[in-house]
Amino acid sequence: MALNVGQDFKKRWLDAPEAVRQTYLDDLNRICDLLTPESNLQAWLDNDKRAMQVAQLKVEQAYADLKAQLIEEARVRKQLALEKSLAEKRALQQQYNQQLIDDEIRQFQQQTVSLAAMREDIQSEIIEYTARYTENPSTPAPDYANNHFKVADHQIMSELESVRLRLELEAETFIEHAVQDFRAKLKAASDEEIKYILKNSKFSDTSE
Repeated sequence: MALNVGQDFKKRWLDAPEAVRQTYLDDLNRICDLLTPESNLQAWLDNDKRAMQVAQLKVEQAYADLKAQLIEEARVRKQLALEKSLAEKRALQQQYNQQLIDDEIRQFQQQTVSLAAMREDIQSEIIEYTARYTENPSTPAPDYANNHFKVADHQIMSELESVRLRLELEAETFIEHAVQDFRAKLKAASDEEIKYILKNSKFSDTSE
């Protein structure tokens, strides 16, 4: 009689694990042994039950191993997808942080140029004010109610020097504040990137 193996036998056979196919082949060989004239029927029947149990255990173990393999492959694919997603997000975050840094550097450079121009203006004004008092008047200073209303040159120079120092200190303070603000923003951007990396680097190992 013809052996009915059902539909899609070839696909089902090729999809089965190697251990399962080998078990089925062993069973077929065992059945073929029964058909030989020299076969001992009683001995074959006595061993058949144990052989079927062994074959069933082999099939179950083979499918269990296949399932574990498929689960592990799925976990690896999921982890690789998460790593790829994290790498893309990190690249976007780094690009954004770099834009912030570039903007801060550009603003800092603009502020530096403005402060340098301000310092030159202050220095020019100091020179101009100083030039006004470098020469003593050729005529005596007026006498108001017998009080000589006259300011000594060294007092004027001292006052101008104080003004110059104060303006330079104010300019230096402004520059220092700008530098500190730039460093603080740069540190905040770095901290934000570190927190983002730590938050998204914990992959789930739970198998589906």
